Amino acid sequence: MPTPLSLSEIPRTSPTLWSHMRLCGLRAVLASTLEADRWVLHDPRAWLGTAFHRVMEAAGRNGAAAADAEAVWNAAIANAVAAATSHPLDSRFSIPERWPGYFLVRQRALALASKTAATIGAPDAGAGSRASNKTGGAERRLQARGGRLAGRPDRFDAHTITEYKSSLPDPSWSGAEEVIDGFRRQVRLYAVIIAEATGVWPAHGRVVAASGQIIDVPLDPAACGAEADAALAALDTVNRGLAPGTAPEALARPAPLACGGCPFQAICPAFWRWLHGADAQQLADVGADGILQGIELGQDGDLYTAFLALRFSTHQLNVEQSLVLRRSVHGDLTASGPGARWRIVSARLRPDGRLRADISTVVFAVRNLPALTTA
Repeated sequence: MPTPLSLSEIPRTSPTLWSHMRLCGLRAVLASTLEADRWVLHDPRAWLGTAFHRVMEAAGRNGAAAADAEAVWNAAIANAVAAATSHPLDSRFSIPERWPGYFLVRQRALALASKTAATIGAPDAGAGSRASNKTGGAERRLQARGGRLAGRPDRFDAHTITEYKSSLPDPSWSGAEEVIDGFRRQVRLYAVIIAEATGVWPAHGRVVAASGQIIDVPLDPAACGAEADAALAALDTVNRGLAPGTAPEALARPAPLACGGCPFQAICPAFWRWLHGADAQQLADVGADGILQGIELGQDGDLYTAFLALRFSTHQLNVEQSLVLRRSVHGDLTASGPGARWRIVSARLRPDGRLRADISTVVFAVRNLPALTTA
């Protein structure tokens, strides 16, 4: 068994951490625990978002050119690939051109950067840009509320906070409004942080997508202050729940919205208990716990088929399942013997009730997963 993950108090919160915390306290704590990262399969779309941020940051500098934007993009992608290659799960994403939306986000980022650079470089924009540098910046780490609230706004000046997103959710998706609301909450927290750190209250907030779509965010001081108060109150509640000897899962709030997009499903004890309930069937992807019956090796040295008897799952499934895996994608679990317990995360469901593993599916032998403890 691996060393247990020791969860400790969170010293400060941030707009990103607040997004986790509003959904589930345990999810927020795990997001703050460095050692938990090795058990997470990251989403390449987040890496595209980071590259987009870097390009827009560079485009905001005077004298920026198209060649600069492309060089920044390539460097950001190279850094993401290097990190992925050294990660036990993310190594499957070592070819960026295969990431979902790679070419679309790249094209949109470079086009928007060119437009932004032209605006910054216009003759009547220079003085305003220079004046705002005293109370502005990009990716500057700022703190407020005695250091208990911190963040790195994508871009801000004395007038406007701009948060860049590689994409916005499809309005027809049922969870779209919740995501958009989360973006607005982040901007409101940034307003409080910027105002306290610089002494100037931003007049306007906005979320800008790579597509050019813009979401305006009103920055009423009272509403922003209330958002900050709520974030800090939640931080205190979570930290109280981390008293020594307390079961970490007591911080969890299993629900379709909280668990559906949670990257920590594999190691969350509360999630696997929640699978016994009917609510878990609302999840789009399949999570399942099963007993290995045997493994059949493929002829190419990469493919293998695991035969499982499921104990429980997020959906109504056939108990007897055969799951085709690849060593190069899902790892080599062929040393597992009959009777081993496996956990499957983010699998797909075929119309005939059978499971299918794709590049986003993660499979673990339970004996290789860490327990959670409070420090």
